[in-house]
Amino acid sequence: MPTDATAIDAFLDREAAVEVVTAYAAALDARDWGAYRALFADRIAIDYGAIGSIVATIDANEWTRRCRALEGFDATAHRLHNLRAEIEGDRAVVTGIVDAAHFIAVDGAALMGDLLGHYTHHLIRDGRWRIAGVTLTVAGYPAGKPAFDAAFAAARARFAERGIA
Repeated sequence: MPTDATAIDAFLDREAAVEVVTAYAAALDARDWGAYRALFADRIAIDYGAIGSIVATIDANEWTRRCRALEGFDATAHRLHNLRAEIEGDRAVVTGIVDAAHFIAVDGAALMGDLLGHYTHHLIRDGRWRIAGVTLTVAGYPAGKPAFDAAFAAARARFAERGIA
């Protein structure tokens, strides 16, 4: 049976790992790219294949640059639920439910691309927790996959028009 100090340390360690994942979602929605990049190890394994996106191990600067395409939306809301952290030494896996809504107005029409799914974040500790991998799985699209795809297409087009890179 763990001592009180051991249990407290384990609790605080789990909370620190979960905080990194919470900061991931908050930085995306705030478009705080400096804070977002600071959450990652230098190379990260990304698996967003569930939405037809990247499945690769890439440089964290490149991933951050790719995520800037969210600037094409008027707003996003990445809500995380049921977060759990499993820690073994200097490695952690944080899992949870994501409810991600993406909003954009096009020609007076409001579009929303939303999905419900699961995140699996793999973290490593090198003085502090950093994300070394992210997997997104999709449970469903509340407004339908065509609405999700239309909102993302409009946001990508707007982002490209603005010439932000």
